[in-house]
Amino acid sequence: MRIALLTPLPPTKTGVAHYASMLIPALSQATADHPQPTTVEAFDSLDGYDAGDFDAVFYQLGNNPHHAWIYAEAMRVPGVVVLHDLVLHHLIVEMTLARGDAEGYVSSLEASHGQPGAAWARGRAAGLHSEMGNFLLPASVEIARRARAVIVHNHYAADRLRSFGVETPIHVVPHPYLPETRAFDRDALRARHGFDTSHRVIGFFGFLTSAKRAEVVLEAFRIARVREPRLALLVVGEPAPNMDLEQLRGEGIVMTGYVADDDFPAYYAAADRFVNLRYPSAGETSGTLIRALDAGKPVAVSDYAQFAELPGDIVFKVPLGAGEVERLVSFFTRELEDVAPRQRAWLEANATLEKTVAGYLGALGDQHVNVAGSSVVRTSLPLFPRLVLVDAQFAGRITLTLRNDGDSIRTRTYGQPEYRLIARLFDGETAVHDQWLALPRDLESGETAELTFSRIAAQATTLRLYHALQDVPMLEPAPWETTRVR
Repeated sequence: MRIALLTPLPPTKTGVAHYASMLIPALSQATADHPQPTTVEAFDSLDGYDAGDFDAVFYQLGNNPHHAWIYAEAMRVPGVVVLHDLVLHHLIVEMTLARGDAEGYVSSLEASHGQPGAAWARGRAAGLHSEMGNFLLPASVEIARRARAVIVHNHYAADRLRSFGVETPIHVVPHPYLPETRAFDRDALRARHGFDTSHRVIGFFGFLTSAKRAEVVLEAFRIARVREPRLALLVVGEPAPNMDLEQLRGEGIVMTGYVADDDFPAYYAAADRFVNLRYPSAGETSGTLIRALDAGKPVAVSDYAQFAELPGDIVFKVPLGAGEVERLVSFFTRELEDVAPRQRAWLEANATLEKTVAGYLGALGDQHVNVAGSSVVRTSLPLFPRLVLVDAQFAGRITLTLRNDGDSIRTRTYGQPEYRLIARLFDGETAVHDQWLALPRDLESGETAELTFSRIAAQATTLRLYHALQDVPMLEPAPWETTRVR
């Protein structure tokens, strides 16, 4: 059996290239030792590649233009798609709209998200845009449906794919790490950037996008530095083109720009703590986070989406919203216990390269490689929660009691940032008021919650409840509940 990997390779400026450099030797060795020996060949372009020469192919897909040629080939010849990012919307934009192909953009969004996707794409092509739309409509649904199997690196990404109706076998495979064994001159590197032993250096690593909460990190750092003047922020990596560089210039902040992959580990040795926040989420398992855990130092992460899956005793969790800045200030300034032993134990139990390789081979099950190793997600999630109106009171204010008859609803993560519903009041068939409502808390199956709002339209005769998709243009939705106003 012959297997092809289509992937960026070093020195391409993407974390997937580093990932591939770890995976390829281990996968090649594992398949060579298999009772039915298998050869593995990697390609970083289509030069010399012929799909007909291979029995199976892995497509490594990330959310940037380095993966455009891989995406196009995966659409042409189905194989095993590895989604390093659940969100491929930015990649699709680069392949279509950025090249003047508005209709290609509309077609791609419609293929993944139906008429709402097409409506969104036409609006953006006309100049209307909200960055949140890239995350609400990940645009990876169609390629996942076409694939023979899909690999993701966390359960959040798998659940999101299922919520969009993907029925392809989805394998949750560990993101690998290789323990860093090299020794680095920590003091010399710190001195090069103006730090001495009295500084507490906070590492902010990777390609810097707005989703990494730079404004929160910088505000928390500004406040913390007033309390702790020897605090420093080390920004390692390139900022995205839409980042405001002026924000990153300030007292105590050092920016390195792009750092070659071989030099990256030295900066993990130089820093004392790390911050790795996300919102909104592209569904990725962060390679910089895995390497920070390998460094054995405290790491702050958002208590959200895939990061919420991490145990609370190996990372410092920062809730989104109110209190986020103050919680991060606490992480920057307070003394923290040594978490390195627990981080090492978690990595060995959940993120070894051997487990990743076993997961890859398990994903080839439909192609007659019978090796276990991945956690296959086969259940489907509904696009919307299954809510039931238990009671409605109309005395003074309107009070609705709702029961969740479906799967658990996570109020902060289900619809990014949260599930909302629309309550509309009608006088006959004329809408006289509408109100967007958020659930007050997470709602487990069978639990109830009360929502209260003002009764503004006294003449209303009917209340109708609708599911809402925030920031997404929708066709006229159908209500999921209708009741008479009493």
